[in-house]
Amino acid sequence: MKWYPYGHDFGNADMGGVTVINGSVFARSVPTAFTKIDTNALHNLGISVEDINTHVIRFNGEAMAYAIGELALQQSTDIYHGRGDIQRYASKYSLRGLLTIAALLIPEVEFGLYVVTGLPAETYIKNIELRKAIKESLDGVHVFTLDNGKTWRRITVEVATVVMEGAGALIAYGDKGVGKLTESAAIDIGGRTTDLYVARGQVPVTEYCRGKPVGVEAATQMFMDTFEARFHRSVSLLEAREVMYAYASSGKRHYPSLTVYGKTIEEYDLSQLVGEAVLQVGSEIVSFVASAWRQSDRDAVAASFNPVLCIGGGVYYFYDYLKKRIPHLTRPDDPIHANALGYSNLAGRLLMRKAQAQTVTQNQAFGIKA
Repeated sequence: MKWYPYGHDFGNADMGGVTVINGSVFARSVPTAFTKIDTNALHNLGISVEDINTHVIRFNGEAMAYAIGELALQQSTDIYHGRGDIQRYASKYSLRGLLTIAALLIPEVEFGLYVVTGLPAETYIKNIELRKAIKESLDGVHVFTLDNGKTWRRITVEVATVVMEGAGALIAYGDKGVGKLTESAAIDIGGRTTDLYVARGQVPVTEYCRGKPVGVEAATQMFMDTFEARFHRSVSLLEAREVMYAYASSGKRHYPSLTVYGKTIEEYDLSQLVGEAVLQVGSEIVSFVASAWRQSDRDAVAASFNPVLCIGGGVYYFYDYLKKRIPHLTRPDDPIHANALGYSNLAGRLLMRKAQAQTVTQNQAFGIKA
């Protein structure tokens, strides 16, 4: 059985995975949304579970399947996203997300995953037991189907380690040419949280590792509330996400067509409402960073951090606000998968060490000297 290094990033807005196949890096992410689904009903609606954008997983022995990602958002208002539930990192939902994305990336029917995943900084520091629970919930041999039983996949998962969110990005982008005494930093803005991570070399500096429950979803909810107040019409979460994506794309994506009493809302109005929400939440994030890293001091702490990375989906909304406060702030080419890429890199290193150790043990067993 072939083993692959795998970075698992179970965010509460989006979940992603990164692996390496034949020397090339592959990444994928989908919205963090789960709902029980009737596959026969899907078929009757003309929806095929084999469709490339339709993700449905069912474990062997389970009668009920789960829709994941966009399909879950389309099919149900009663979705699980895990917001506010810190135990979600050690849940079967996390396992479903990991297996689904891994199976979409890796075509083989049977393989092994050597996994590195992460936790928000404050949760990592304060909740050691959760790290153990994550390993217990994800480890094992898992048999499941993504195509309603036509093909059964068999994936063996072994969690190598759990690190702080932000560490992954610094592993991937921040440790090249940086001395062991230099402090590197990452600002990870996700759907629900903003996490600050600082490390000297690869050792966390816990004084500056903080978290705050504010992110893109706060701006999304603010947009939904102001839209309803202004137009007397509610917006679904799926519609709101499409509006937010359009705003963040800087003109590359079209706004969805939202109508009120038969009249389509102008894109300008949608952009203005989102812009107001992003400005307010962005100001809150900047204040949080300034407080945590003493940016108000004459000798601001962040000025000594090198590099300072801005990562996560929130980059597309709040980067410019933070850049004004931290001029040397940078963003990687793929901020959404930055953590998962670093997790995968670390998983690859640990997998190589494990293989080398096994080789030494086998040689010793047969009396072969190195």
